[in-house]
Amino acid sequence: MRVLVYTGGLGNQLFCYAFTQYLRNKYPQESILGVYNRTRLNEHYGLEINRWFNVCLPRQKWYSSILTYFLYAVKKVTGWTGLLDLHQGDVVNPNAIVGWAFRPVNKYVPQGEWISWNVSKEGLSDRNKQVLLDIESTNSVFLHVRRGDYLSPTYKQMFEGCCGIDYYQKAIEYINQHVENPKYFIFSDDIAWTKDNIPLDSPTYIDWNTGENSPYDMYLMSHCKYAIIANSTFSYWGARLGRKKDIVTYPTRWFNPPHMVSDMFPQDWLKL
Repeated sequence: MRVLVYTGGLGNQLFCYAFTQYLRNKYPQESILGVYNRTRLNEHYGLEINRWFNVCLPRQKWYSSILTYFLYAVKKVTGWTGLLDLHQGDVVNPNAIVGWAFRPVNKYVPQGEWISWNVSKEGLSDRNKQVLLDIESTNSVFLHVRRGDYLSPTYKQMFEGCCGIDYYQKAIEYINQHVENPKYFIFSDDIAWTKDNIPLDSPTYIDWNTGENSPYDMYLMSHCKYAIIANSTFSYWGARLGRKKDIVTYPTRWFNPPHMVSDMFPQDWLKL
């Protein structure tokens, strides 16, 4: 038996589910259970991956939750972590019973068609339908800027300055050199800032998919042909899911202090 603790917003939950599928494939005879603690999921919109994707989440049993809380309590009192793996990266304790599901590591993402959208083109709003038509009929490039929560007191020290204007300038220059007639689609929680700081020739700004409907942005991103992602798992999956991207750029710095999660990215993505 293995118990996986899900955390974070939709982008992080996708990494959680990828690791779940990895374990299911690696240990087909083992029972994989889940823990969906509200405190760790409600920072954004709670557990939402099952709303937007066709998934089979691990079941949460009463004893999986009790076991998780008990082992956390033991760790807090004694420091013993023999049955825990609380590293948000590569597995360091293969014998652990309880561990984080969020592991942003490329090798834990299954190959092939391991997940699909629970979104239909027919069910899109008229504005999203029109943008999708434009995306599919052009050399579409999505560019994602994330500011919002990254500038909050909780995350400002960790993320501020990691994905600066210089990164976007280099990425746009590279795309313009390698793509004929690129059409830019801008996704951001601060469109006004992007208009002031990232000048482009007639881009399309998508600013209406907000709050609990923001994953429609990821859906539209997934249909683009090229991608300029932010230091965000949201646009990471926008680039990785759906249509195979011919070019994907990502920033050198992902966290502060300068730190790169080098095992997170496919080899054909471009670091700038």
